[in-house]
Amino acid sequence: MRPFEDLSAWLSHLETLHPKTIDLGLARITSVADRLGVRQDKPMTITVAGTNGKGSTVATLQHLLKRQGVLVGTYTSPHLIAFNERIVIGGEPASDARILAAFAEIEAARGDITLSYFEFATLAALLIFTQESVDWQILEVGLGGRLDAVNCIDTDLAIVTSIGLDHTEWLGDTREEIAPEKAGIARRDKPAIVAELQPPPTLQAALDAVGADSYALGRDWQLSDWRLTLPSGHIIDLPPSHSLQSSNMAAAVVALDVLGLGPSQQEVYSALGDFSVPGRQFRSSHKGREWWLDVSHNRESVSALIEALVVNPCGGATHFIFGAMADKPLHDMIAKASAASSVWHLPDNSAGERAASPVSLAGLINAVDPLATTLLYESPEKAYEGVLGLTEQGDRIVVFGSFVTIGEQMKLMQKHGSSGV
Repeated sequence: MRPFEDLSAWLSHLETLHPKTIDLGLARITSVADRLGVRQDKPMTITVAGTNGKGSTVATLQHLLKRQGVLVGTYTSPHLIAFNERIVIGGEPASDARILAAFAEIEAARGDITLSYFEFATLAALLIFTQESVDWQILEVGLGGRLDAVNCIDTDLAIVTSIGLDHTEWLGDTREEIAPEKAGIARRDKPAIVAELQPPPTLQAALDAVGADSYALGRDWQLSDWRLTLPSGHIIDLPPSHSLQSSNMAAAVVALDVLGLGPSQQEVYSALGDFSVPGRQFRSSHKGREWWLDVSHNRESVSALIEALVVNPCGGATHFIFGAMADKPLHDMIAKASAASSVWHLPDNSAGERAASPVSLAGLINAVDPLATTLLYESPEKAYEGVLGLTEQGDRIVVFGSFVTIGEQMKLMQKHGSSGV
């Protein structure tokens, strides 16, 4: 039975099914996954965890595998503009009809088991990938790793991109506590790629305890600027990217190397030579201004964004459009960003109870920088109009923070004629 014929209505319904928005644990989703048959004859699976860089790593893997002629399904979250972005087959987002059919099948299978929004979405991705007979599925962890919904699937290879202080209320207050949660995606005798040069020692200890076959940056593979020395001993020059971290791109190449799938130097350049990921230090020219859009929503990612802005100076003024969830380390994020601009445009994104209000953000900004200009708007569109009205050609507009903040501005840029987004 399909209770809703419209995807947006279905998604609103999913938000009401489970009493907790975030409810870590695998018992419920594993039970329903077994009823659906998505754990038995699964495709080859790569699972990616980490504080930052997961989406870039997934996208790099997808491009490299597609170049080798295999059908790849990718599951990522959250989305920027449309829910369909989360479930992609062969580089194309799943259609509304395909997702609706999967939701109806999950609804029938779950019985009296309640599922969170993310668990429902994860099962939809796994079911669609199974039914579409993809050769590979690449799954991005939503939160942590060990108890995240995607970990109901036994992965064939795990990647841990980085360990940072994020979601501390669920994962722990230190990197040492958080690392084992990320390592929980690994499996015995299966490869686990570590893409951080100096992870907490608890990460390797946790991988050893699982019995994973780990490959650590700086020990089993090397990266110097954009030159990568693989565990096999081969050397690959990665095409330099202005928006992606070399370690995340390298982790994807290392993963395929340890699985015996290359790739060659030519394949890497062909697949990644002109490669970018929307919302990851994504740059576009729009209305004569230089726009940067980046889903930097923790200390480490904001630091990386500001470093990139410093390395790439703008001839004009820099303005920020900023919005984030209230449970993020907002003070630290604002303190790191304040060196690059003193003009902040703060839209109300209607992003629910988790979102920090423009008023609260303005208070934090002015506490860090009393001379900063904070402009509050009742909607993303008003912020878009406001920032264009207060900038001129040659200025730079940096949109950062939550996926909702970036996604809303991307929609407006598309609506008003930007072909680069």
